[in-house]
Amino acid sequence: MSTFVMSANMTLKKPPACDRCKARRVLCHSQPNGAPCPRCEENNVICTTTVVARGRPKRTLDIVPLPRSPSNNTSPPPPLLPQPVSKSPAHYSELTPEFVAHCFSVLQYTPQYDHPLLLNSSIMVDIRFVSFELDRLPPQSRVLALCLVCCASLTSFHPSVLGEGPRPESLTDKLFFSSNQNLLSCGVRRAPAYRALHAQVLKAAWDIGIIFEPSHENAASCWLLDMLEQCEFAGASRPFGDACIAHVRVLAPMWRSAAYTVADANNWAGHLMGIALTSVRSRTPLLFTPNDQLLLCGPQSGSLNDMVMALRSAPADLSLLHTWLPPYMYHVIHLCRELTDTIAGDSARINILSETAVINFLSSLSLMHTALSPTASPHRRIHRDARRKRISVCPGQSRTYFGLDFREMTEGTVLGDQAHDRLRLLRAQARGMAVLGLRELSRGIRYLPKIHFIPVHWTTIYEWAQFCAEEAEKVVQLSCDEVRDIKTFANELRLLGYSLDVASSPQATALIKRLDALANT
Repeated sequence: MSTFVMSANMTLKKPPACDRCKARRVLCHSQPNGAPCPRCEENNVICTTTVVARGRPKRTLDIVPLPRSPSNNTSPPPPLLPQPVSKSPAHYSELTPEFVAHCFSVLQYTPQYDHPLLLNSSIMVDIRFVSFELDRLPPQSRVLALCLVCCASLTSFHPSVLGEGPRPESLTDKLFFSSNQNLLSCGVRRAPAYRALHAQVLKAAWDIGIIFEPSHENAASCWLLDMLEQCEFAGASRPFGDACIAHVRVLAPMWRSAAYTVADANNWAGHLMGIALTSVRSRTPLLFTPNDQLLLCGPQSGSLNDMVMALRSAPADLSLLHTWLPPYMYHVIHLCRELTDTIAGDSARINILSETAVINFLSSLSLMHTALSPTASPHRRIHRDARRKRISVCPGQSRTYFGLDFREMTEGTVLGDQAHDRLRLLRAQARGMAVLGLRELSRGIRYLPKIHFIPVHWTTIYEWAQFCAEEAEKVVQLSCDEVRDIKTFANELRLLGYSLDVASSPQATALIKRLDALANT
C-alpha cells in the first residue's frame, strides 16, 4: 500500500472568508479548526462562514402545483396587497447606469424624500462618482442607492418600469396626467417591476444587516424601507421604522456635537410629526420617545394658547411662517402622544374611557383649528403657504372619532345612562371635528400642483375618501363645497393609481366609482 507524503512545497488551501468580512469586502484572516478570525474576535461578534456551492447547479424539474379549492376565509383584504414575485417581468431590465441615472433624476419630483438623513448623506455625490454603477459602491451605500431606485420606480416613466403602453413624456406632462384611465393602467403595468426591485432591495438589506449596525446610510435605508412598507401594508409592526429610530438615537449625539443648526432641528420636527401622525392613523405607539424629540428638535416653550395668541397678534408676512411652524409641529406631536396615551392607545383601552381626557383633547383640536382656519384668522396667505408645504391640520380627528365609536360599543353596557349619553355627545363632537378635518385636507390637496406624487400616503387618502363617501351618503342635497371635496378625493385616488396598483384592488375601484356616483347625483 502506498502512502501519501506531503512535500515541503505544498501548501494547504486557504479557508473561505467569514460572512462579516465578506459583507464588508475586507481581507479575512480565516483561522483553522473553526476559530474566529481576528476581526470578529476584536469586535466580540460571532464569526460564521457560509459555504457557497460552486459549479453548475443540478437540473431540477418544474413542478406544476395542483389547483386548490377556494378558501372559506371571507375577511376582506387590505386596499392594496402586493403579490409575491416569482420572477422578473419581461420588460424589466437590469440596473443599467442609464436606468439608475433616470431614477435619481425623478427624485426631485418627490418631496417626501427631502429627509435630513438623505440631505446630509453623500449618496448623490457617490453615485455620480461611480458613474451610476451600483456594484462599485460600498455595501451600505449600495443598499441606500437601491432603496432610492426602488422608491423612484413608483414615479418613473422609464420603459423598463412601465413596459408597453401609454406613458407620460415627462413628470410635467399635464395632458397625460389629466387622463384618468391612463393613470390607472400605469399602476398596473408598474407593479411587477416595482415588486421585483423591492424584493432585490430587501435581499440586499438583509445580506449586510442594515438593522443591526447604526450608520448614516443604514438609518436612511431603514427609513426608506419603512416608507415603502407603509405604502403597501400599513401594518402595526414597523421593524424598519424602529431600526431607523434606533440608529438615529445613536447618531444624534454626534450630530449635536458637530454643526447642528436650527434648520436641522426644524427639519427633524417636521418628519417626526409625520411619524407621529402615521402612528395615530394606525393606532400604534409612537416610535420615538420624548427624549428623542428633545435631542433632535430641542426644547419648546409656551402652551398652545400662547402659540394661538402669538399667531393672531403677529403681522401677516412670510417671516411668520418660519417662526410659527416649529411650535405648531411640537404641539401636533404632543397631541398625537396625548391621543395615544389617554384615549386610543392599547394601554388606555384597558381602563374605562376618561371623559376629561376626551374633552381636553377635543378642546385643543378646536383651538388649533381656530388658529388655522382662513375664515377665523386674517393670515390667509400664511395658511395658503402652509398648505403648500403639506402641513397637516387637525391631526388625528378621524382616528379620535373611530376610537370613541369603538369605546362606546364596548363600554356602553357597563356605563350608566347619563355616562352613556355624555359619551355619545362626545362622539358626535369628535365626528364634527373629523368633518372639519376632511374639509381642510381636501382644500390642502387642491392647493397642491396638478402633478404631485404621494404614494406613501395611500392609506391616509383611502381612509379619508371612505369617510368622505360615508358623510356624503347621509346628506339629502349636497352643497357645491361637498361635491368639490368628493371630486378632489376621487381624482387623488386616480393620481395614486399612476404609482400604485389601484386598478387591481376591488375595494379601491369600488370606492372611486362610489365617489363618482355621489358627485354626479
